[in-house]
Amino acid sequence: MRYPITPVRLHYLLIHYDIAAVDPSAWALEIGGAVTKPLRLTIDDLRHRPQARAAVTMECAGNGRALLDPRPLSQPWLHEAVGTAEWAGAALADVLDEVGVGADAVDVVFTGADRGVEAGVEQNYERALPLTEARRAESLLAYEMNGQPLLPQHGAPLRLVMPGW
Repeated sequence: MRYPITPVRLHYLLIHYDIAAVDPSAWALEIGGAVTKPLRLTIDDLRHRPQARAAVTMECAGNGRALLDPRPLSQPWLHEAVGTAEWAGAALADVLDEVGVGADAVDVVFTGADRGVEAGVEQNYERALPLTEARRAESLLAYEMNGQPLLPQHGAPLRLVMPGW
């Protein structure tokens, strides 16, 4: 936290599965399910939308776990898993409005490109988010970190950024 905006090379990383090898020119965000207008957006489509920016401090939920006894099997963080970056991208709420989310929908499920194996079963990295949270003005589909395109280890080509979640 010695910098107001943490340089990308110093921002902490916690990667649950392998870093996905994604060709940004072939990648697309696909939105379907309980919507009236399914949508497929390339990274260029997202870059041509109005850009939103937010400086967001993130802290790993496991910060300090190296001090636990017995120590769990995981990244042995002390207090260094925290960083602030300026994220830029498209407002998630605008995209949700465009697809017309169904009146009975309560959650949005996000599936990342990263995959791994747990207990012998191949898994996608997924997370559900209440629709009310996803519609917050500061929710971003981020394609930049500190003014530069995302690096693979930070979720390239697109990362969901949810301040306060």
